Parts: sequence; C-alpha cells; structure tokens
Amino acid sequence: MQEISKLTADSILEDDVLCEVFEQDDEIYKARLLLTLTDRAKELGVKTKFEAMVKAYKKERAKYDKASKPEIVNPNSLDRMTEFIGKYDQMRCGNWIANDHGIRTYNMLGGEILACYHPILPVQRLINAETGKEKIKLAFKKGGKWKEIIIDKNMIVVPSQIVKLADYGISVIGGKSGNSDNMVRYLADIENMNIDYIDTQISTSKFGWIDDEFIPYSGNVIFDSENKFKEIYESVCEYGDMDQWMGLIKKIRKSNRMEPRIYMAGSFASVLLKPFNMLPFILNLWSETGKGKTVAIMIATSIWANPGESKYITDPYSKPTALEVRNDILNNLPLVIDDLSKMRDKYGEDFSDIIYMLCGGKGKDRSNINLGLNRSMTWCNVVLTNIERPLATETMKGGAINRILDFEMEDGSVFENGNAVVEIITQNYGFAGRLFIDAIQEIGMDHVREIQQDFLRKINERAKESGVEKEEKQTMPLSIMLTADKIATDYIFQDGIYLDFDRCFDTLKSKGEVSENERAYEFILSEVAVNMNKFKPDNYGEYKNEIWGSIESGYVYILSNAFNRICERGNFSGKAFLSWASKQGFIEGQNGKNTKPKRLNGSLSRCVCLKIPEENVDKDGFISVSEYDQEQLPFN
Repeated sequence: MQEISKLTADSILEDDVLCEVFEQDDEIYKARLLLTLTDRAKELGVKTKFEAMVKAYKKERAKYDKASKPEIVNPNSLDRMTEFIGKYDQMRCGNWIANDHGIRTYNMLGGEILACYHPILPVQRLINAETGKEKIKLAFKKGGKWKEIIIDKNMIVVPSQIVKLADYGISVIGGKSGNSDNMVRYLADIENMNIDYIDTQISTSKFGWIDDEFIPYSGNVIFDSENKFKEIYESVCEYGDMDQWMGLIKKIRKSNRMEPRIYMAGSFASVLLKPFNMLPFILNLWSETGKGKTVAIMIATSIWANPGESKYITDPYSKPTALEVRNDILNNLPLVIDDLSKMRDKYGEDFSDIIYMLCGGKGKDRSNINLGLNRSMTWCNVVLTNIERPLATETMKGGAINRILDFEMEDGSVFENGNAVVEIITQNYGFAGRLFIDAIQEIGMDHVREIQQDFLRKINERAKESGVEKEEKQTMPLSIMLTADKIATDYIFQDGIYLDFDRCFDTLKSKGEVSENERAYEFILSEVAVNMNKFKPDNYGEYKNEIWGSIESGYVYILSNAFNRICERGNFSGKAFLSWASKQGFIEGQNGKNTKPKRLNGSLSRCVCLKIPEENVDKDGFISVSEYDQEQLPFN
C-alpha cells in the first residue's frame, strides 16, 4: 500500500487498498489501519463512500471465507446452522440444535443435553485498546425481544463465572443439575466455528481520546463497559431539543454574570488537557449558599451529559476509591462534584489529600490475588467543584494550592429563576460536547495550540507589567480555559461573548502565595503576633501563661516544642522550613544546627531564632498584627 498521506480521493476507494488491509492477521493493527484510512477519507471528503466500501467488503469477504472454508463434520452428528428468527445471520453450531425453542444436543444414548432455554450467541469480539484484553458481545432473545450485553471474556469460559449472566436475564443455572457447563461448551463451540465471521472491534472502557477519535462520538471505537457503569454511560448522550438548550444558554451568556461561563469554559477545557499533556486541575466557585452555584455547575454538566440528580454529577460523599473509578471512566470528560463542603466530615477544612488524588491523574497501585498489579486507573480532566469559601487555604500545601483556580462569585443570585433553568437543561442536554469536539477536529490541534500560546503570552505579559510572577501551574490551566472559551464562543455560540481576561488573570496566585515555605514564614510570625503574651513577661518579669519563647533585637526565639506545634497547626514541615529559612538568612543557628540555646525563665533551652522584618516590630518590641502582611516580608 502506498503511503496513506499520499492517497487521493480516487485511490483510497480502490480494491487493492482494502484487500491489503483485510489480509492483516493482527486484528488490532487492522482496526487501527482502518481508523487511519477513515481519517484520510474524511480529509479527502469521501468518508461516507469509504465507509460504505468497508461495509460492503466485510460482507463479501465473509461470504467468500464461508464458501471457501472446508466443512467441519462432527463425528457424532451432522454439522448444523443456527435457526434463530431475528436480525442475526445464521452461524455454524456443530451438533447443537439452536432455534427459538432453545439450544440443545443429544448424547449417544439419546439423552438431551440442554445448553439454554432461549436463543443466545456471540455476535462481536471486542479488543480493549487500553489493556489488549478481549470482551465478547452476547445477543440473547427472551420474551420475543433480542438484547445485547458486553461482558468480560472470562465470564463465558468457566461454569462458576457464567452463572453471573443470570443477572442480565439469561437463563443459566449452576451445579450438576444446571446448564452452566453445557452453555460454556456451546458458546465456545459457536465462537470457534465462526471465528472468521464474528466481527472484531476495537473498544475502550474510558470516555475521551483514543488517538484522534473521541469516545463516545466515534463510530470506529465503541465503549465496552456500559453494563458495569450503566448510569454514567447512559447519562453521556444527546437528549431533547438542541435549539431549546442553545436558546437558554445564549440568554444566560448575555447576562452580566460570569459564573456560568467560567464553569462552561472549564467543562470544555477538560477535553483539551490530554492533547496538551497537562495534569488535571480544579476549577472552584465559592460564595455563601443560595446564589446559584448548583444550577451553574449543572449547566456546565449539560454540555456533555444529563445534569439531573444521581446521573452524571458525583455524590460528594463518595469514597476516594469510588472517585478513582469514576475518574478512570470519565478520563477526559470533566469530573463534577457539587458542594464540596459535604466532604468536611472526612477531610476537615484542609482538602489537600483529595486534591492531590484528583489532580495526580493516577489512582493507587493495587495488587490482585495472583500478587500482580491491577491495571492502574488514570485520567486527565478538569474537576468542577463549588464550596462556601475559597478552596485554597493558608494552611494548605503549596502543591495543592497550585492545582486550584478559585473564583469568587459576585453578589446576588446568578439566575432570576433557577428552577426554570434546571427544568430545561434536565430535558435537553449533551449537544454542545459533540459540537466542541467537531470544532477541535475541524480547526486542528496545531491551530488550537496557537490560540493557547497567544493567551499564555498575554498572561505572562500582564504579569510582567504588574510586577508579579505567576505560577506556571496556574497560568497553563487558565490559558487552556480561555482557549476553550474562545473556540466555544466562535464555533458554537457565535455571540462574541468571551470571558473577561482581566478578572480571570486576577484569580491567579503568585509564586509567593503558592510557596509553602513563604506561607509558613507568614504563618509563624502571625502566630507569634497573636500569642504575644507567651513571648513577653509582665511588668514583674513573670509569664502569665505557658512560655513559647522571647523577642529580642529583631529576632523571635521559639522553643522547639512550641515551634513544632505551630508547624503542625500550619500544616507544613518544620524541617523543610528551617532548611529554606537558613538558606534565605532568616534564622540564626549554632554549631551547624538550625537552632541555638537561649535562657528562658532561668532554664537553658534550644530555640528557633527567626528574623522579624523591621516593619513588623512596633516601638515596644511587639509584632504588630495590624501591620503584618505579605508585602512587608523580606523575600519580596
């Protein structure tokens, strides 16, 4: 075959091309080759013709293979074909009698061997793109209606596993008197006798990108876990009237409220993270209750899926393992958690652990009964959350703060009638997601990167003008959000209403705000300031409460145990802080240590000797709480 990139609209439809494809023995390679050819046909404007040729070629090839294959004669019986009434072609079934009355055969003495009370057969083999493992699609008929299910291959090869098919409505009974053993043999026979006729399909158990295809909008790669994750799978779809959804959203976009558009930009941006090799990040809106945070996050969800209760949006009470599983399935689609405050019972006021997990892009390694490792759960998406206060706190670890874009909501309610909005978006949803993917594929990722680089350059220039250095882990997510917003505005809504760049820029945290050690320095000085009576004796030279240390000559001496308690309250590493402060010249040590001896109340004790910025000490030697702020610290 000539190079695919050199194929023309005529040559791609020639017989030689498909002949070479279908001569490949490797089914995965064959499927990927067909995907690449389909993309080329789309570029040449002949995708419909090419897909029709592929369909026709598969049909003719199957007829040829069937005619040329030598007859397999069972020594105990005549070779037979299935006789099921319905949409499925006949298949070779050996000595099994397979019709609408059930599936059975007979032993040498004429005794009946029952495999199933109703029609059932394998109709498709699925090879998972992530694991390479095989699944099988079974079709079965009960009550006069055909149904299809996709299951792991191991469920039909062992009698103890095949009985689980009863959960799907298939009549299978275990034990010596049941039909489970016979059903295993029947399905194995019919699959092996028809191995060349049963369609093979590349599949995935994750939404999002597989090469240039996006699940669930690809016709060439199918989702193979709808039975395990039925609720999530069924929620991601197009439903209702697109014009009605679009009319509502355009009306909301014309309002002066920025919050719904911020959420929508984050929702669209989720599918851009993987092409940009970005780690996940969290987009959080915060304000007191009753302003419309939930309705706004439901609008962002309706881009892809059903935003109704117990559908796509995640239960905030979910355990970390459940969140890992959900994120693994969603993959590149956004994870939506409404009202993160409900997790306070588990995480308190510091959500660092859950933030690291969600933004790490990978679940914990877990072993199996064979002492091997299960497949790692992975994802690359945006997490949409809301809470009643900023998610990033002063005591949160710097790595966690880096991964959060916090937006404060404006005063007043976002929507005039939130219930009316909910009623419309729960009956009409899922259209904008496909439109956005189509737009990305139409303009190409090279152009998308150009848009993102323009925004990133604009952000960095604004930071330079402001004299503030912004964190790259903050600027990159914002540039991708602004990119997604521009594409959605230009190609979907076409209303010229873009996110306010200045307001978005102002939410970015500076390197000083994110630096854990700099924030630790601020926290320690503030703790000293509000506990001044523990550092200064009264007029009689006595301490009224416990002693934490003393303040002398522009330094605060903090007893080691008191220092450790402050570090614990501030949620930072004292050892790491002292190492950093020593390099910055903010502490005085002795004999190579980061502490020095100091006599307090008659006892000689080891203390941390920390420098106090001159601006923060009043005329009496006290640290002033009112004057204490970040701009006065020496590292600025």
